[in-house]
Amino acid sequence: MPRRRSVLGASLTACLLACLACLTGCGAADGGVRVEGPAPSRIPWSGPVYVLDWKSLAWQHPDVMDLTGRTVLYGVEWHGWGSPRATATATVVDFACAGGCPHHDYKGFPVSIAFSGLVERQYAAYYSRASVTPVRQPAPGWAEDTSRVRLHVPKP
Repeated sequence: MPRRRSVLGASLTACLLACLACLTGCGAADGGVRVEGPAPSRIPWSGPVYVLDWKSLAWQHPDVMDLTGRTVLYGVEWHGWGSPRATATATVVDFACAGGCPHHDYKGFPVSIAFSGLVERQYAAYYSRASVTPVRQPAPGWAEDTSRVRLHVPKP
């Protein structure tokens, strides 16, 4: 028994061929698509901005924060939170000296902080990098190097 094409199949094929014929002519009339004027500018982020500490807890301009497992920022005073580069001053208490600090006296020292690398997620943005610089150079020998810290960012 010979196979017969259905009416629906024939009309679908005809429609597809008509669409392909129309698409092949796009932009071919005068050498292609012409673009004029400046490119659209990127719309700046306007939602909430967070930073995740080393335990992945979200904070907005925290005054105390566990930057790493051994470095804690205290008395943080932020400038420009939510901008591409937020800066702050603080005191670092570095628990890396646990074995080297006499009488377990955890010393602190003043620092400058910069958060950068805003990463946008669905409804918020997160800083992805931190840089902590001692105000009085150099940092104590027992201090953890926090000059370049990668911060946690939620997965998309």
